[in-house]
Amino acid sequence: MSLMGKPPLGQKVEMFVSDDLRKFAMGKECQMKSDWCNWNWATTNLCHSRRKTGTGTAQKPHDFWGYHGCAGCHANEHKVSLADLYGAIWRTQCAVYAHFGTLTP
Repeated sequence: MSLMGKPPLGQKVEMFVSDDLRKFAMGKECQMKSDWCNWNWATTNLCHSRRKTGTGTAQKPHDFWGYHGCAGCHANEHKVSLADLYGAIWRTQCAVYAHFGTLTP
């Protein structure tokens, strides 16, 4: 890994995918709570945002960069500020750590 957090050229990093994180997110409280929030936790899942994560088209970032978001917030996440997005990710990581004792179960 380089100082920029990216692998050396030509090397791929295996994506961190966690069924436990994805299942844990289902039905949880939406952490984005944007203007588009539908307040229906039955639509909440682990949402992935590609902004500032180093992923390309049709690629999801690592699961630990996800947030618990309802369908309304996820559909409109491109309209929220980076501060709101990172806040949702941080609140989700706090909930994950409190439940699992790690960010990478």
